[in-house]
Amino acid sequence: MGDISEMRAVIVILAFVVFTVTLVGLMVSESPSMFMGIVQGSSGTSTDQTTSPSSLLAWNSTYMLNITGTFEYEFQVGGWNVRVEKWASHWSTDGFFMETYDAWWIFNWNFDQFKWFKEGTDVSIFAEIPPAPSQWRIPISRLDLDFANGKSLTYQAKNTKTQWDISFNFNSSKFAKPSDALYGNEMYMFFELDFNDRSTSINALSFIGGIFTFSLPGLPFIPNLILWLMIFPAAMYLVFIFVLRIIGAVFGGGGA
Repeated sequence: MGDISEMRAVIVILAFVVFTVTLVGLMVSESPSMFMGIVQGSSGTSTDQTTSPSSLLAWNSTYMLNITGTFEYEFQVGGWNVRVEKWASHWSTDGFFMETYDAWWIFNWNFDQFKWFKEGTDVSIFAEIPPAPSQWRIPISRLDLDFANGKSLTYQAKNTKTQWDISFNFNSSKFAKPSDALYGNEMYMFFELDFNDRSTSINALSFIGGIFTFSLPGLPFIPNLILWLMIFPAAMYLVFIFVLRIIGAVFGGGGA
């Protein structure tokens, strides 16, 4: 390796690694849920509504959401950005709406609503109350019915990306039924996360495939393009050097 030209491939690889790690690191710091579904050492259970929802939670854990007088709650569970809306206006469609969404900087998109299941049966209702957008909700009347029949208030919430077991809880010595607790602003939601049968927000295959198709999950087009411009030239250069080496070995000559 007396000639610096022999080091071109190594230099290109090192430059690619440094710039890629730096860019991805910046993106992760802006929105961790784009790349990580599991965080080591994070709190498994918390009732803090000011700090815990902004952190990624570990799998095989439970997160408790204290539903008070606020209408909308945004937090992160299992690597996903989550929005929960509490509808308590004494309508027949009162209950809970939930969705995941992608976020990067100030942009939110790719909203995916959950449907609710009990013992394999879809118990969701489709709420259409203008001007509010149409939503799939679990109605509070369903919770009242299950509670009256002695059933647990645990349901499976599923969308096209992931699913969780969610349990509703309230002080039954103070409120006669779930709807009373809802309208009294004293209901709790427990998110139960199980690594063995829950989807994470991204995987290696979708990450690699997304880079070369400008569709990396959780990223807008421009960051996708930047990553592609960083990776593709380096990959093509390495292929070029490899081909020249083969030609040199087979047909003679020094190659690249």
